[in-house]
Amino acid sequence: MALIMSGAPGPSRRTLIERLLHQTHQICASFLPPSPSPSLLTLAPPHLAPAPAITSPLRTFLKPPSIATFLTSLSHPFIVKSLTSHWPALTTRPWSSPAYLLSHTNSGKRLVPIEIGKSYTDASWGQRIIPFKQFLHEYILHPSPSSTTGYLAQHDLFSQVPALRNDIAVPDYCYSSSYTDGDDPDVDDIDTPEPLLNAWFGPKNTLSPLHTDPYKNILCQVVGRKYIRLYNPHTETPRLFPRGVEAGGVDMSNTSGVEVGWREGRENKQKIWEEFKKAEYVEGILEPGDGLFIPVGWWHYVRSLDVSFSVSFWWK
Repeated sequence: MALIMSGAPGPSRRTLIERLLHQTHQICASFLPPSPSPSLLTLAPPHLAPAPAITSPLRTFLKPPSIATFLTSLSHPFIVKSLTSHWPALTTRPWSSPAYLLSHTNSGKRLVPIEIGKSYTDASWGQRIIPFKQFLHEYILHPSPSSTTGYLAQHDLFSQVPALRNDIAVPDYCYSSSYTDGDDPDVDDIDTPEPLLNAWFGPKNTLSPLHTDPYKNILCQVVGRKYIRLYNPHTETPRLFPRGVEAGGVDMSNTSGVEVGWREGRENKQKIWEEFKKAEYVEGILEPGDGLFIPVGWWHYVRSLDVSFSVSFWWK
């Protein structure tokens, strides 16, 4: 809670908070009896759910390309296979293990902010701050069929739980720099030498509605799979019906007014849907170890096909 509520604490305050949290975790752990046997529970499903048919596949590199090749490919999105297969989060310190995640969140007592509802575009959408163990139990391991979706989305989990930060590595591509067609050099949302990291952890069928971001993005998949669909902003934006300034003065122009997805077409009004269907897109399935590069400004829609844990890296 100290890190969540303090916003952006200075280096000395952050160090103090992290030291106190680490000591608290050690003290609490000393009172816990040792587990009689390692937990065999896993977030990885034993049987994969059916994935949507891919008709307009994303460009895919079967192995990580050179920096030079990466810099000449920034105008369009692409998947890089095995980009993060070496991460401890996928190997020796697996994030697919609930026991491992609990062991680094003070036995699940660490508080995390959760988005409640289908997506941030829904009127019923809201947020809660709850213990990580409660989130894991109620929304990931034992969700009630009648309960709403809970999603740990776009959260700087790694400043709150530094031990998990040691399980991943920033892709070298994030330190490369090359302005592309969609870049706006005047946008200064990110003014830092280090990419911004965010965690995305949720159950099957969590989604991010069709939207754009003002920075480059590499989305790395750690647990489960995600379906991704992307639209070129230079040619397809008029058919995506961007929202405008809404009640309360909130600017939603970076979010589409269409509920896109491989299941949602029937939910939209016929005239809008018919126009939207004319928009061209590319799509793909992101699997554990894969990384997806998303250029600045590209419209993208994301839906998890399984329980999913991803990390995004944003940079200018």
